[in-house]
Amino acid sequence: MFRFIIQSILLIFLAAALFSPDLYAEEPEGQQGRRRPGEEMPAIGKVYGQLFDEEQDTPLMFASLVLNKVSDSTMVSGAISDEEGRFMIEEVPFGRYYLVINYVGYPRQTVNDIRITPREREYDVGTIHISPDAAVLSEVTVEAARELMEVGLDRRVFNVDRELTAVGGSALELMENIPSIAVDFDGNVSLRGSSNVTVLIDGRPSTLTGLTVSEALEQISAEMIDRVEVITNPSARYDPEGTSGIINVVLKEQRRPGYNGMVSLNAGTAGRYSGSVNLNYQLNNWNFFTNYSVRLSDMESFGNSQRQTFVGDIPNFMDQDINGNRGMNSHNVQAGVDYNFNPKTILTFSSRYSNWNRDMDNVTEYMLYRDITAPNSMFIMDNETDMLHNSFTHRLDFRRTFDQQYRELSADVSFSTRDMDRDQSFLQEFYGQDWDSPSGQQVLERSHMDGQNWSVRTQLDYVHPLGEETKFETGYRIQIREMDSDFLFENFDHESNSWHNNVNRSNHFIYNEQIFAAYGMYATMLGNFSLQAGLRAEQTFVEGDQRTTGESFSNNYLSLFPSAHLRRSFENNQSVQLSYSRRINRPHNRFINPFMRYNSEYEVTMGNPHLDAEFINSFELGYTRFRESTTINPSIFYRHTDGMITRYRSVTDTIRGMEGKDVTVTNVANLNKGVSYGAEMVLSQRIGSWWNVNGTFSYFRNIIEGRGAQMDEENDSYSWSGRLVSNKNLGNGWNIQVNGFYRSPVIMLQGEMDAMYSVNAAVRKNILRNNGTITLNFSDIFNTMKFSMYNYGDNFTMNMERWRTSRQITLGFTYRINEYDRRRDRQMRDNDNGLDFDDFEM
Repeated sequence: MFRFIIQSILLIFLAAALFSPDLYAEEPEGQQGRRRPGEEMPAIGKVYGQLFDEEQDTPLMFASLVLNKVSDSTMVSGAISDEEGRFMIEEVPFGRYYLVINYVGYPRQTVNDIRITPREREYDVGTIHISPDAAVLSEVTVEAARELMEVGLDRRVFNVDRELTAVGGSALELMENIPSIAVDFDGNVSLRGSSNVTVLIDGRPSTLTGLTVSEALEQISAEMIDRVEVITNPSARYDPEGTSGIINVVLKEQRRPGYNGMVSLNAGTAGRYSGSVNLNYQLNNWNFFTNYSVRLSDMESFGNSQRQTFVGDIPNFMDQDINGNRGMNSHNVQAGVDYNFNPKTILTFSSRYSNWNRDMDNVTEYMLYRDITAPNSMFIMDNETDMLHNSFTHRLDFRRTFDQQYRELSADVSFSTRDMDRDQSFLQEFYGQDWDSPSGQQVLERSHMDGQNWSVRTQLDYVHPLGEETKFETGYRIQIREMDSDFLFENFDHESNSWHNNVNRSNHFIYNEQIFAAYGMYATMLGNFSLQAGLRAEQTFVEGDQRTTGESFSNNYLSLFPSAHLRRSFENNQSVQLSYSRRINRPHNRFINPFMRYNSEYEVTMGNPHLDAEFINSFELGYTRFRESTTINPSIFYRHTDGMITRYRSVTDTIRGMEGKDVTVTNVANLNKGVSYGAEMVLSQRIGSWWNVNGTFSYFRNIIEGRGAQMDEENDSYSWSGRLVSNKNLGNGWNIQVNGFYRSPVIMLQGEMDAMYSVNAAVRKNILRNNGTITLNFSDIFNTMKFSMYNYGDNFTMNMERWRTSRQITLGFTYRINEYDRRRDRQMRDNDNGLDFDDFEM
C-alpha cells in the first residue's frame, strides 16, 4: 500500500513538471516579449539610475532602493546600489510608481511619477545627488539594512538578521525576541497566549518526523535564519493546523552569479559554541549550494517544589530540590542544486542531514513529611538521559512561470526519516534523618526507547490570473507519516543481580496519520478594497496501535476550512484589514497513547485514545499606517475553540505498580469550549537616521470551561506582555541593540504562572571593509529569567520554581564572501507563499 501511494505521488509530481507547457521551449526568434492572445503583458519594465554624495561627489554604495505602487504604496521590487552607485530594478509590471531611497546617515529620498507603459518600458531616474544628514556624525558606516518588521496582508515579517542579541543562540532562543511569541522554561512556544501554534521551517512542518517544536528549533543556529513570518490568520492555501496561527522560520538561501558565502563563529559562557558555513556557486544554468551548522552547549539548571496532598485522612508534604546539567550538540548539513531549463522553469533538488545529541543529568533531593517538623522519608533520585537523533530529508521542487503575468505552477515532494535512541538510568538512594547518613538502600531502574519515524509530503499549487485585478488559485497536498515508539522499562533485582522487564511501564505504540487536502482561492480588487476568499477540504485518517496491550483505535473525519481576508486602502499609506479563518488542532501522538509515561517517582503522564481534534474559529481586525519614520500596526482578535484540548492534574495513590504513593497524574481531555480575545499594538519608530525603536504590547483574555466525568473546571484569566527593542547606529561601523521583555502573571485552568522578564544587550562592529562583523552579546543581564507557578486541584496544592544559567556572554564573528547578500531571494523563497493582493495594481 505504501509503495503504491509513493508511486502515485511521484507520477503526479512528474506529470506536473514534465508536461508543463514549454518546459524546454525557448521563445521563437522575433517573438520575445510579444503578448499571446488572451494573456497579460509580461513584467519587462526597468527602472535604473545612479546615486552620488553631493558634497564629496563619490558614489553611494549599497544604498537600499524600494519601488512602490502609487495606488496603495505596496512594495513591487527593490535593489541595492553597486560600487559605482548604480542600480537597476528589472521585471517591473506596467503601472505608476514612486522610488524610495534609504541610506544610513543620509535623509530619505523619494522619486515620484515613475511610469512603465508598453511604449515606455524603461525609466531612467538619472543621477541623484544626496547630501549627508547634518545631524549625523561623519564617516558613518553604510549598511543596506531592511526594516526590522514588514507588514503584509496576512502576516508580519521580522527580519531577524538585525537581532544582535540572538547571536550565538538557537532558533528557539531567537523566538523569545519576536513580538507576540513567548517561550516557557521547557521550550514550549506560544503565540498570543496559546501554545497550540504551528511552527514551519521553510514552509514545512517542523514536527513531521516526530520531533517536538522545541527540539526542532533547538537544532538550528540563529545565524542560519533570514526572517520569521508570523501569520495569525492564514488563508486556505496553508495547512490549518494550529490554534493561534503559523510561525514560519525561513532559512537563509542565496542565488547569485559566481561564488559567494558566509562564515560565522561564536563562543560564549556556559559552554556555548556554534558555527555555520553557507556557500553558493552559480554557473550558467546551474546553481550549487550547501550549508553546515554546529551547536554545542553545556548548561546548568535548578529548581525546587513544595507539594501538599490530601488523599487520606492525614495530609502529606513533599519537598524537591533539583540540580541538573544539560549538554547538547547538533550538526546540520544541507546540499542542493538548481537547474534552470529556461528563465521561466527551474528544478531544485536538496538533501538535509541532522544529527542531534543531548545528555542530561538531574539530581533531585526528595523529603517526604507527615509531621511537618521532621521528614519520614529522604532520598535522592539521579536521572541520567542520553538522546541521539538522526534524520534525513530529501526534497524535489519544481517552479514554472509563464508569459502571462502572475501565472505560476509549482510542485514539490519530500521524504523524511528520523531515528531516535533514548537511554535513561535511575538511581534512587535512601537516607536516614539527614543527608549525611545513607541507609544503604538503593533502587536501580533503566529505560530504552527506540523510535523510527518517516513522512512523505507532496504539494502542487497553481495560480491563474483572470484579469488585471483578479486571480484564482488552487492546489492539493498529501501528507503521510508514521511514528513507531518502542519503550522498554527495566528494574534491577539485587538478589538475582539481573534486570527484569517492568510490564507496567514498557510499551510499544505505532501511530499513522494520513491527510489529503485540496483548496481553492479567489482574489480580486474592487476599487480601494481587496478581497480574498478560499475554502480548503481535508480528509484525515488516524490509526493507533498499542501493541503492548493489544489495543487499537482509528479516527477518520472530513473537515472544511473557509478563510476570508478583506482590506480597505486609504490615502497616506493607511489600510484596514479584516480576516477570518477556521483552524484545527489535532492531538499529538503522545496525547493519544493510552499507556502511562513515567516522569519521576511521583509524577506520571497518561494519554487519551478518545481525544478528538479541536476546531477554532478565528477573527482579526487590524490597522496599518506607514509614515516617513513611523509604522503603527494595532489589531484586535477573537478566537472561539470547540472541544478544547487541555492537560490537567490530579493526585492518586492507586497507580498500578506505584500503590501507596501520592502520585501526580497529568491527563488530557477535550473541554467544552475556550474563548480568547485581546488587542495588540506594534510600533516602529525611526528617530533620526541613526536610531530605531520597536515596541510591542499585547493584552488578552482567556476563558476556558471543562465539563465531563473526569473534570469540572472553569477559569477566566487576563494577561499582558510587552517588548521593546532599541537599535542605534553609532557611526564608524558601530551598532548597539538593547531589548527588554515582560510577561505578566498568567492564570491557568489549575493555577497561575508568575511574571517573567529579562533585559538583553549587544554591540556590533563592522570590519574588513564591511565584509566582517564582530558581535558581543549579553543575555539576561539582571539574571531574572525564572519560571515559577502555583498548581492546585481537589486534593493537592503545589508551588514550583525552575531556572537555568540564562545570564551569558557570547562573542561572535561573521565574514561574508563576495558580498554575500543577507536578503531573501524573493523569486525562490516566495514559493511557499503564493501571491497576495500586493501583486495586483489597483
